[in-house]
Amino acid sequence: YHAMVAIASEITCIQQHLKQLQIGDIQGTKLIYDNQAILHIASNLVFHERANHIEVDYHFVREQVLSREITTEFFHSRD
Repeated sequence: YHAMVAIASEITCIQQHLKQLQIGDIQGTKLIYDNQAILHIASNLVFHERANHIEVDYHFVREQVLSREITTEFFHSRD
């Protein structure tokens, strides 16, 4: 989850720069990840109660997913 938070932060920063420069459509930048459990935590509010050990600032990813700034997609790491 730490890696996903770092990537989401970078994506958000780049999106803000592109928005300031008025370049392209930046909604729904795709974040592809190989851990289904983390993707569920990021996109599903039900997992919040089970993931209380995750610090508050790591819920940033979930907020970005819910606001559709970032979309997530699973892929197998063997691919």
